[in-house]
Amino acid sequence: MALCALTVAWNTIVGGGAVATAVATGSLALIGFGLNGVVDSSASAVLVWRFRAEESGHAERAERAEWLALRLAGIAFVVIALYLGVQATRSLTTGSRSQATAFGLVEAGASVALLPVLAWGKYTLARRLNSRALRADSLLTWSGVALSSAALVALVLRRALGWWWVDPVAALAIAAFLSAPGR
Repeated sequence: MALCALTVAWNTIVGGGAVATAVATGSLALIGFGLNGVVDSSASAVLVWRFRAEESGHAERAERAEWLALRLAGIAFVVIALYLGVQATRSLTTGSRSQATAFGLVEAGASVALLPVLAWGKYTLARRLNSRALRADSLLTWSGVALSSAALVALVLRRALGWWWVDPVAALAIAAFLSAPGR
């Protein structure tokens, strides 16, 4: 339960900050990473509810929460992938340019450092508890690792080389990455 609570706290702060930064700078890769974080927080919050229900002897509530968290994760992957695919295509066709701020770089870099620890911990616990929802939540957190890495690379290349197209291309890669587990 502590891993899920830590994920909720981290992703609420960093994911929300990434979305705000992305809106201000126009970075699709950063918004994909941020939205994934917000969704990961939601799934983790539902799993905290699941574990509390299980601890208090409410197996039926725990099972409902497990089902809800699993569905939430799948739907979120698909919605984020669709949004990013449409917006990245629009950005590439119109030549829309984003900015790469130092704050965005720090957000993505910090997530590259912390999220693997959370994802591995949740995955290990999911195997021990045989929880499909916690496994899906660990995959959401692993996707956050991939997304924050893609966002970081895109932001670094945009800032260092001025490649305007790298952000929407990274967003398309993120969309492709998220579409498979969403199914």
